[in-house]
Amino acid sequence: MDRRDVVQTVIDRRRGRTYLEIGVKKGKLFLQVIARKKIAVDPVLKISRKRKMKSWLRSPFNLFNEYYEMTSDEFFARARQRLERLGGVDVVFIDGLHTHEQSWKDVLNSLRYLSPGGVILMHDCSPGSAAQATPAASREEATERQAVPRAGCWSGDVWKTIVKLRVERDDLRVGVLDCDHGIGVILRGEPERRLSLPGAGVEALGYDDLAANRRELLNLLEPERLGSWLSASPPR
Repeated sequence: MDRRDVVQTVIDRRRGRTYLEIGVKKGKLFLQVIARKKIAVDPVLKISRKRKMKSWLRSPFNLFNEYYEMTSDEFFARARQRLERLGGVDVVFIDGLHTHEQSWKDVLNSLRYLSPGGVILMHDCSPGSAAQATPAASREEATERQAVPRAGCWSGDVWKTIVKLRVERDDLRVGVLDCDHGIGVILRGEPERRLSLPGAGVEALGYDDLAANRRELLNLLEPERLGSWLSASPPR
């Protein structure tokens, strides 16, 4: 499964009507997803009008897409009333700035507007190498610090947000699908099991800790478990 398969599966199984994507870039995923109402957020949107028009042929719902060219922090500050009028967001896909700090804020802000049976998905939660997991404020900085290939993948330390949620939140089911660089799945409900970290906690963890205890830290799930995992926490 890749991110498109996961997002569409969640929308279909949850009968989601409203989809929010943070970190849209050129819209490769966003325009393919089928949902009644879709909202795109990115500080630098690079979706051409021609590409938008082609997407209208793929799905007429794309005619009603909303595009917000701003940071996710700005979006959540400015669009509060709009999100409230929609009655909540059913599925959120977070793929913005790949830092623990920003992904944590994106999850908390998304939870505020998530519908009762909503699901948050987050990309880049299981980086496969220390270079891919380089903590940095941008891809360019990561490239300079760890020689990350410009054409390669940079996931940053987004994975720490999954660990922190599993340590601090007793009202959320949190796991990571073992596909497409790790896709986090976050929904309301009793956790499968809480995570306890001795010592300095989440902030002190490094990639070596993740590599040694990946399955335990992330609650790593086989992609085939997505359907049953969603069913275990039905919409409210």
